[in-house]
Amino acid sequence: MNSSPLIVHRTSLIEQTTGALRDALNRKIWTGEMPGERELCLRFHISRPTLRAALQILEREGWLQSQHGKKRVIVSPQSPFKKARLKVVALLSPVPLSEIVPHSSIWTNRLREFLAEEGLDLQVHTGRHWWHTKAAEKQVALLTHQNPAAVWVLFSGTERLQQWFANSSLISVAAGSVHGGIGLPSVDLNHRATCRHAAGQFLSHGHERVVFLKRAPSAAGDLESEQGFLEAFRLKQNVSPMIEEHDGTPDGIRRILSTIQRRKSPPTGFLLTHATTALLTASTLIQRGVRIPQDVSMICRDSDGFLDYFCPSIARYEVDSRFHAQRLGRLILQLANGGAVRTQRVLLVPKFFPGESLAAI
Repeated sequence: MNSSPLIVHRTSLIEQTTGALRDALNRKIWTGEMPGERELCLRFHISRPTLRAALQILEREGWLQSQHGKKRVIVSPQSPFKKARLKVVALLSPVPLSEIVPHSSIWTNRLREFLAEEGLDLQVHTGRHWWHTKAAEKQVALLTHQNPAAVWVLFSGTERLQQWFANSSLISVAAGSVHGGIGLPSVDLNHRATCRHAAGQFLSHGHERVVFLKRAPSAAGDLESEQGFLEAFRLKQNVSPMIEEHDGTPDGIRRILSTIQRRKSPPTGFLLTHATTALLTASTLIQRGVRIPQDVSMICRDSDGFLDYFCPSIARYEVDSRFHAQRLGRLILQLANGGAVRTQRVLLVPKFFPGESLAAI
């Protein structure tokens, strides 16, 4: 009962502070750099959290540009920096778009078309060094400083990279899963619910020894997939769900499959994360004389068009790429226009296609 007035008061105070600062910037009371936070707090009789919230709003609007360890730079609305922020959306990817899986490549192209219709240019920055090197933060800081953008989109970001963007003043969104405790808005598939449903499909077909095969190190979406997979099996006794990892290479996947199949009681079901892994797993098992689905059933969490050309058709989950791009595009536009994000995390529910690779044991 007593919390509502406090929330209203805090929000209005931030808005009042933002308006006062914006008016001062319009009247060019300060030039070059903003005064320090202590001076501004004393001037406007406000707390530091309130001031910082107001300054972040002005940064999103393009009035200010933050610098690590330095005072905020005042940016004129007519400056090249402001113009770039209004027209550019930057996508950060570890690999060129030509190397990502087909489904992601398709929705990325549709996202480019969607943003172009709204007057925004999608610029892609690629490089594995932003993901895995010790100097990643410094390199990303330099990249974002030299390439100002209205919104930064993180494709398949590591926990370290996502945390850097969350701690920065840059407006950013994750195109994929966000690691736990990191406050980035995101658009992603509901991997947890998907794999819980997939595990239920195996159980309903009588499969009690099922392997969830994923890549190491685990992406945020794979960790959520694992949770959903195990949740379904906890509801049933005397079953043996297994988690296995591979290094992402064809040889690595073949090695783990060989190890799994040599067990005294090999699994009767495989849940795979990516379409390429599903294709290699199916072809490897068939080459070794394992029949699908007579001996082993398979479900793939993700989908790509080339799976339509594999026989037997693989059971999988699919989300329309156009809908995926539009949902992400609308969130980007909302952020680019300085709007507040009502839903921090948007989860898309894929449709299940049974295929021919799933059968009763």
